[in-house]
Amino acid sequence: MVQDTHSSSSAGISGARVESAQKPPFHIQAIKSLEHLRKFLPSLRTLLQLCVNQDPASSSIGFRAPLSGEAADEFWLATATKLTETPRVLHCFVLTADPAAADVLATGSIVTIPKVTHRHRAEIVKLLVHPSARRKGVATAMMHHLESFAKNSLGKEVLTLDTATTTPARAFYNNIGWKEWGTCPEYADFADGTRGDATFFVKVLRG
Repeated sequence: MVQDTHSSSSAGISGARVESAQKPPFHIQAIKSLEHLRKFLPSLRTLLQLCVNQDPASSSIGFRAPLSGEAADEFWLATATKLTETPRVLHCFVLTADPAAADVLATGSIVTIPKVTHRHRAEIVKLLVHPSARRKGVATAMMHHLESFAKNSLGKEVLTLDTATTTPARAFYNNIGWKEWGTCPEYADFADGTRGDATFFVKVLRG
């Protein structure tokens, strides 16, 4: 995977084989600025480290293990600077248990492409779920929010994403209505230095 915010998550939702049918009261909000992100930085740091270091052989989100706290902070602070760029190409969201909470259970982002012939589509990247929050509907809630935001707020008609073929994330995306359209050999670069295949998904939002 490309080692920046354009690379998608696979290990971030590993273990999310079956989501709960219940709908707990999650709160999802957009990160709007560097100052806003700092509220969540300690939790985002831990989340990213867990998703990289807990199982390096299945983590393909753009980092080598062991990922240090300093390196994790650098990534999130760099992400924050992209939120105020013009044209804006990155939209980042965090999911917490309630509006006042600073403990992030999940995060996900949308990357848009400003080229005239690409304005109809966007890419979902960095879907990360805390290990303690997996199989509780968190990943599904975040994905539904990202899809709705892309369609209703950004006017996008097509979304894409990719994930390592051998991870549980592949089954998760199939289960929530995404369509596989291809597999690329040796595309996924894992945190332990090995490589593997990646599967690509698309979802058409029209209608």
